[in-house]
Amino acid sequence: MQVETKDRHKADIEAITTGDVAAFERVYRALAPKLYTFAYKLVQSREEAEEIVQDVFVKIWDRRAALDPFQNLDGYLFKVAKNLVYNKIRHRVYETAFSQYLATYGAVAENTTQTALEHQELMQLFEEACASMPPVRRQVFTMSRTEGLSNTEIAAALNTSNSNIENHLNKALKMLREKFKNYDIVYLFLLAYAYLLR
Repeated sequence: MQVETKDRHKADIEAITTGDVAAFERVYRALAPKLYTFAYKLVQSREEAEEIVQDVFVKIWDRRAALDPFQNLDGYLFKVAKNLVYNKIRHRVYETAFSQYLATYGAVAENTTQTALEHQELMQLFEEACASMPPVRRQVFTMSRTEGLSNTEIAAALNTSNSNIENHLNKALKMLREKFKNYDIVYLFLLAYAYLLR
C-alpha cells in the first residue's frame, strides 16, 4: 500500500512539473489534512495553520518545474511547512520586540500614529538596504531569511558551496547591523533574525 502511494505521488509529481492541475489537486486533497494537523500543533491557531497549508501548496506550484519525482513528497512538504512556521515565529519575535520597545519609551500613550509611521519608515529603509545588496547576496539573503531555506538548500539551488553561502549571509548581516546600529528597534530586529537563523 505504501509503495502504491509513493508510486502514485511520483506520477503526480511528474504531471505537476508539466502544469497538470488535476494532479496538483490530487496531491492537495491527499496531503493537506496531514499538513494542517502538523502546522496546527506548532502554531496553535486554526487560521494560521490553514494559511500555512495554502502557502505550502502555492510554493509547490510556483516551483513545480523544479520538483523531483523521486524525492519523498511528504517529507518535502512538511519541511516547507516547518520553514513557514519558523518564519511566523520570527515575525512574532519582531512584533514582540517592537511592542517592548514602545512600552519602554512610552510611545504608545504619547503618539501611536507617529510611532507607527516611524516604524513603517524604518521598515522601508530596511527593504531599501536589502535592495542595495549585490544581486547574488540579496538572493541568498532572501532565500535564507524570507523563504527559510538552509544554507545547504541554497547552495544546491545556486550550484555553489556552503561556505560561499555563509560568506554572503555574514556580509549581508554585517552591512545591515552597521547601517542600522543607531536605530534601536531595527538593530534588535536584526539581532533576533541573526540569532534565530544560526
